[in-house]
Amino acid sequence: MPNRDTPQKLVAAWLDFHQEKLCRDLDAVFAFDGQGMEIWCRSSQESAGYRKLLKILQPLRDTHQVELYSTLRPGSSRFSRGSIPPSLLENKELRSSLRPHASLPRVVTVEDRDGNISMRLVQSPPERSLSSNIAEWANTVINNNRIMRQYAEDIPELIHVIAEPVFDTVSRRRALDICRKHAKELVKDIRNLNKNFSVAFPSKSVKAVESKAAKKDTKKDPPPALSAVIEKADGIAADAAVLSGNIYRFLYPAEHTVDIDDLQRPRLLVALASLEAEARDFEQALAKLPAS
Repeated sequence: MPNRDTPQKLVAAWLDFHQEKLCRDLDAVFAFDGQGMEIWCRSSQESAGYRKLLKILQPLRDTHQVELYSTLRPGSSRFSRGSIPPSLLENKELRSSLRPHASLPRVVTVEDRDGNISMRLVQSPPERSLSSNIAEWANTVINNNRIMRQYAEDIPELIHVIAEPVFDTVSRRRALDICRKHAKELVKDIRNLNKNFSVAFPSKSVKAVESKAAKKDTKKDPPPALSAVIEKADGIAADAAVLSGNIYRFLYPAEHTVDIDDLQRPRLLVALASLEAEARDFEQALAKLPAS
């Protein structure tokens, strides 16, 4: 993250990276050293995000030492019809929720050898198989999980710029605005994950978690101290990292299937509800911070 010696233009470029939401698509690490900046990025050089990053960095090269090191992402972690673990393929709730449906029957005209014309109802087969639907579901979860963790990791770095008086007022205000938008996007992404995972657990378990989450205290708190907001940001990043690992283990369990206790008492849904509450509380706390 930027430090007290980082030139304002480099801080602005780093903020541009987050404001343009390139952090959603590019796995990038920034390193600041005096008047220079290095970025290690895993992405295809043909991607739109990578081209946007180049556009941000190009004006800086005449006055600052800016190095961009790119490499391709590791092998795809996407599921295909033939790579679905038994834990997903044999999940009763997933199979029920994602089972393919045949399209409505259609009327076709048939003419026999004698020229007689008749009408028949033809039932079309489902356009997608159950395996394809589960693979698509799992790939959506993988993508949302990646975005969730990335937003959560970025929040403490943005708070660092907001909190440090060594940064100029414009940068601190921008960082605050971007951080609030990141928090809102984080809440939205957690809700997407929760919606996706709700179809993988028994309905009674899902309703029990939703009922428990609805009883949370919603009283308005006084304006928080900046130190408390920093603590909240660090907590979100830490909790999101643990949750991200648990989501991965649900998709790729060590055993043949997910433990039955985890299905009946879905700690994953509880953790999602808890992180969503943390993120909402954090966004509300940011809204109460002064603009500079």
